[in-house]
Amino acid sequence: MNTLFLVCFLVGLSLSVVSFVSGLDRINVFDQIFGHGHHVRVHVKHSARVSPFNMAAITAFLTWFGGAGIVLQQVTRLGAPLLIVISAVAGIAGGSVINRFLRSLMRREKPLEASTIVGKIAQVTSSIREGGTGEIVYSLHGTRHAEAARAESGASIDKGSQVVVVRHEKGIAYVSTWDELAN
Repeated sequence: MNTLFLVCFLVGLSLSVVSFVSGLDRINVFDQIFGHGHHVRVHVKHSARVSPFNMAAITAFLTWFGGAGIVLQQVTRLGAPLLIVISAVAGIAGGSVINRFLRSLMRREKPLEASTIVGKIAQVTSSIREGGTGEIVYSLHGTRHAEAARAESGASIDKGSQVVVVRHEKGIAYVSTWDELAN
């Protein structure tokens, strides 16, 4: 019996570390097996849904089951059936604690927003000379940014013109006017 508890504890602990480091703790085991195919990450945007049978909960169950079994076997004279039941309750409690912790973390998660400026509408704040460089201002994530800019066509663009960023290379935004984009 001691071997069972020791193996469960060591396997659970090592898999907990591996799954946490690698991101496997977010896989919902039974959703994958029964064909639902839903990941926790898919639901993060909408709700803090955590399947009770995810890798983190399963490895936590194994760790707590094994650890409680070892401790109870060493400090009590309980019979094997009662020892297994109490250890299983401890394992379920450990899995529940981990799921609650994950759920609390997921409530604070937000989807990653795009950080590219390609496609952004900007305003020319310093005229772009023909074949030269000027400056544009645009808003990204609610913050105002200034960037060096060149006209994609090489033509000049007057200060105050509204432009669209068509590409971004080496810290310089290449822009086009609405008229150039329409043609």
